[in-house]
Amino acid sequence: MYRPLCALLAVLAAFAAPGRAADQAGADEVALRQMNDDYVKAFLACDVARFKTLLADDFRGVLATGRVIDKAEFLREAREKPDARDLRLHDVVIRVYGETAMIGGLVTYNRSAGVAVATRYSTLYLRRAGAWVVVWVQWTRVAGS
Repeated sequence: MYRPLCALLAVLAAFAAPGRAADQAGADEVALRQMNDDYVKAFLACDVARFKTLLADDFRGVLATGRVIDKAEFLREAREKPDARDLRLHDVVIRVYGETAMIGGLVTYNRSAGVAVATRYSTLYLRRAGAWVVVWVQWTRVAGS
């Protein structure tokens, strides 16, 4: 009796595990999508306090110019109002790999002088102490913008 019961429990656990994994992946994607949206809102609002919670202490970013910045430099630059009108996200892709996630997409906006800008971005998130944080961002200017 004991052996069949163990076999039944093993089968049930095998079927239940994918559902839990899928539920967690879905919850992670929702949380990461919200963080991506918060990042954009913080950028437009110069919300340094929100960036302090989004970025890991060991954060690094590569600007479209190729310059590498750390969290302190990022927060200093985040205080300045961006010259970005009608900012929109396109083609946002979220990939979760356990405790690591990547978000990428295309950002388009116009500068006040009417110049259209398009930039691709990739953001690396790590789950630390149960919470997602941004550890790396890289921006690449799309040719012709």
